[in-house]
Amino acid sequence: MAAEAPHFLVVDDEQEVCNFFSYLLQKKGYRVSAANSGRQALELLGKHRFNVALVDLKLPDLNGLEILREIKKVQPACEVIIITGYSTVKSAVEAIQSGAFDYVEKPFGDIVEMERLLERALNVRAELEKLSISHKDLGFVVGTNKKMLNLVAAAQKIAKKNITVLIQGETGTGKEVLARYIHAMSHRSDRPFLAFNCGAFTETLLESELFGHEKGSFTGATSKKKGIFEMAHKGTLFLDEIDSASPAIQIKLLRVLETGEFLRVGGEEIIKVDVRVIAATNADLAARVEENKFREDLFYRLDVASLHIPPLRERAEDIPIYVNYFLEKETVEKGMPPKKFTDEAMEILQRHSWPGNVRELANTVAQAVLMSKGPWIEPGDLPPRIRPDVMKDKGEAAPVADSTAADGKTLFRAHPQGEKLSRLLEQFEELLTTGLDLKEGFDFASFQEDLKAWRDKVSAQLVEQALEVTYGSQVKAAELLKITPRALRYYLEKKKRDS
Repeated sequence: MAAEAPHFLVVDDEQEVCNFFSYLLQKKGYRVSAANSGRQALELLGKHRFNVALVDLKLPDLNGLEILREIKKVQPACEVIIITGYSTVKSAVEAIQSGAFDYVEKPFGDIVEMERLLERALNVRAELEKLSISHKDLGFVVGTNKKMLNLVAAAQKIAKKNITVLIQGETGTGKEVLARYIHAMSHRSDRPFLAFNCGAFTETLLESELFGHEKGSFTGATSKKKGIFEMAHKGTLFLDEIDSASPAIQIKLLRVLETGEFLRVGGEEIIKVDVRVIAATNADLAARVEENKFREDLFYRLDVASLHIPPLRERAEDIPIYVNYFLEKETVEKGMPPKKFTDEAMEILQRHSWPGNVRELANTVAQAVLMSKGPWIEPGDLPPRIRPDVMKDKGEAAPVADSTAADGKTLFRAHPQGEKLSRLLEQFEELLTTGLDLKEGFDFASFQEDLKAWRDKVSAQLVEQALEVTYGSQVKAAELLKITPRALRYYLEKKKRDS
């Protein structure tokens, strides 16, 4: 017995559109049901099973997004293509993140491309398998989580359009990675991609970094300098922590987005650029607008297409995929012997809440690789901050690290690997004292100098890491290290003198 032909539902208040799709699909041997209103569509959903639905975004009685959600509720296997004739990209992107397969804009110009889209919707499993592949060259891992698949599907669609994108998500979810993916999928992929953190500079420096300055425009401006907008000409500019921009900078950003024009600091010549802007924030920008902390007009200019990255705790099923990806980067790509996590260790990783999201997971895998001694990474190789949660769940007491010096003072309490560092320190002390014959003499002063030099070197490395995380902001780096900016400058100056 031959398999029943696929069944399409067409929902549009324009009869001509229903006739167009009916003719196109029926000549391919497919079944078609048409509705001119949302109410008619819901009635048909109660009578028939559909493979694909084409739904107009604007209907006389119901919103297309409402029908999309109802279809996904009663017939989740039915793929939905949103039809829009209003150039409402924001709503179309929202539809894709709500589960729509794709969207098309009226009028339908390319019939061949339309037929390809309909065939892809019928073979959605193959499409999802393509999306679930890790984009290793971009450092972008999609996984199998439905929210992430919908997110990437939306990103792929808007990448081809020359529109501004707003990426929102918690710290560490991978907003810059998604921005790079959009750039790589766009027509600008052969042009520059520049990332810039708006929260890493004071207002004066931020203006100069974004728009450049003329020689002599302020103290220290010894030569003309191009801003990052000029350097990103024809390419993509990623503006992270956009909520940190001051009101004055927000006005200038609005003008660039509206006109593509700006003035360098101290300049009189209008500079014109062609730059695609992708902005990102971990703040609720809509709430900031309500609180009068962010310009409403700039918000709407940025929010043309909005993407929200779900936190890692909402896609725990994909943690093993991310772990294996980071594990390969830390071992195979660095020429180290391959390693694997034991089932017990992987279970702990999957039960952790991951407040630092994917970035925290990547750091945890890197630490576990360094701490493990053999081919298997055991629960004991995981950082202490990961293990206690699981031990509490099992009703066990977390082990107390015996990280004390000979005088009873606890060492390395502030470090997440304090327990293991203390054990290594004990081995170092034993090697030092047992392998030393004081009868032959010992240059104690030189040894003290070596210890001091080592301490200064480690301190400088930590300062450099903090500056890298904060994109060069000494004030923010000092806050992360819980020291004063003056103390941080001391370490920087000392490193400069010693080098």
